[in-house]
Amino acid sequence: MGPRGLSLLERLSSLQQDHFEPIELHLFEPGQPGCGVHATDQPEYLLANTVCSQITAFGINKRTIARPIGSPSLFEWARARQYEVAEGDGVNHLVHENDYLPRAVLGKYLSWAFEYIVRNLPDSVSVTLHQQEVTDIRVLDRHKYHILGINGLRVEVNGLAITTGHSSCGAPGRSPRSAHAPAHPVDRMMDRLGSTDQIGIEGMGLTALDTITAATVGRGGQFTREGGRLRYRPSGREPKLVCFSRSGVPLLARARNQKPLNWDYQPFFTTTQATDRLRDPYGGGSRAQRKLDFAREVLPLVNSEMELMYYSTLIRRTMCAERAERFVVSYLSGGPKSAEVRAILAALPTESRWDLASLMAPAPQDVMVDGTRYRQWLIEKMRDDVDEARVGNIDSPIKAACDVLRDIRPILRHVVEHGGLTPESHQSFLTDFVPVMNRLAVGPPLQKIEELAALVEAEIVDVGLGRALSVEAPTSGKTKIYGSAGTRQVDKLVRTHLPLLPAVSLQGGIIEALLRAGVARAFTNGGYEPGGLDVTPEHRLVSHDGHSTSPIWALGTPIEGPRFYTFVLSAPGAARSPLQEAQECAEDILRTAQTLSAAVPSARGDATRIPTTPQFSAA
Repeated sequence: MGPRGLSLLERLSSLQQDHFEPIELHLFEPGQPGCGVHATDQPEYLLANTVCSQITAFGINKRTIARPIGSPSLFEWARARQYEVAEGDGVNHLVHENDYLPRAVLGKYLSWAFEYIVRNLPDSVSVTLHQQEVTDIRVLDRHKYHILGINGLRVEVNGLAITTGHSSCGAPGRSPRSAHAPAHPVDRMMDRLGSTDQIGIEGMGLTALDTITAATVGRGGQFTREGGRLRYRPSGREPKLVCFSRSGVPLLARARNQKPLNWDYQPFFTTTQATDRLRDPYGGGSRAQRKLDFAREVLPLVNSEMELMYYSTLIRRTMCAERAERFVVSYLSGGPKSAEVRAILAALPTESRWDLASLMAPAPQDVMVDGTRYRQWLIEKMRDDVDEARVGNIDSPIKAACDVLRDIRPILRHVVEHGGLTPESHQSFLTDFVPVMNRLAVGPPLQKIEELAALVEAEIVDVGLGRALSVEAPTSGKTKIYGSAGTRQVDKLVRTHLPLLPAVSLQGGIIEALLRAGVARAFTNGGYEPGGLDVTPEHRLVSHDGHSTSPIWALGTPIEGPRFYTFVLSAPGAARSPLQEAQECAEDILRTAQTLSAAVPSARGDATRIPTTPQFSAA
């Protein structure tokens, strides 16, 4: 009952308003329901990387009287509670739409949403919360399952929904005092590491930045602004941090949001119609007729989409809106190589030309082999990026172009999901394109990149390895890291890459139980196995023999493989979001429930019964 389970509960609650056959829900969550990884007790210096107005736990509800408080987004919820955001130097402001809020506040919102949804469930829905982990699932027959809890609980149900999210961030049995430390929860992990330790941080993504913040601000360090430049004042309790990645380039900062809540980007090139024509050029109507090659067939459309946004924004900012309009018309009618487009671009400086390849490329090779040069190059790159991010995601040409990757994500999902790419292209898409897409478009708030630059300049974070080449297994208690510009030895290594594509054979627990029973199978695309369980478009599990008749559904990271980007939170009014997927799943669950027997599930164990009458505080 993390965010994915919460979405399903919310949609079941809404849809069940039109159904009157009773259903009984058993929720299994050992932690705080609704929160998932967004624990409410984590430090407030750990921020969400999405502005608060673009996060919601609620979909459309046709009968608003059923929810007297409405369906507030994170921003609306926080504003109603007069939440204030710290600006620094003791100055606060009342939360606004484009603030990045602490993850702990997001967790409190999700926890409140769970209680609010349960309070307002239709009379035909009853809920029992089992606050313990599920250790096994036993299949009795096609419509009867036993769920076994860690404390001896046994619950009999007619159907299952698997919404387990990020079940683990490290291998079982790993200790934070071992050579390889799991990255979550970062503040608790860092508390167990000594200030004299030299810590290797593998990765330069969101979790790496959280780890660095926990090791610095979490140890009493402070950022101050001197002459407009951010500086870091160490506490003296910081460990030595060695940060490295395969590309040697951190995520780009998320630009200042200028887009309104009702922003609805309509692509010109990367459309579902265009990709369907590539797949089915003769209009036969069968999506399965042809798999696509992403790099050869889809990436050129993506490049055109970004190029058009880049140049139209650049011309609008450096010339005038009328010239930008003429450019767009010429680009769409004649193409990027037409005489009209070339004439307009000829007036622009050569260094201002669009080049997706250079954006996707790592640091220059001659910089990567010199630790001092690389460090200075990285500081300047991060500061330039922060300056660009402050311009905004509508007014900055480069940020507007990169933000296109977020806007067209539903089309990318349409292309990729359920084996839409050739096996070779699918693997290349995940290993080559997705990391670049994340670096360009799914970065942290700009303040986190500005802070990283200050930490590198203060020599709290060592980036002198350049691009990471290999990591040597620990010897004599040390792990050796080889980079393009040198080597380092560290006492502990923190791996900050979350397992987005779970290898189902390594999951254990309930996933293994479902596979063993034959009611689930790993998703494969030809000879390529990206991870995750195979599901139908309605999120029903596909069994080992290819059938999908069992009443078992899955949402979120357990099906990252046949689906794509299942780990994001829902945005209000989004065309494609986890709430919409939960609705498709909920509709299939309710259709199936009407055909199941009227057998009443029975439970034994320490369950928490949740009445549907108000029992929770609305605060």
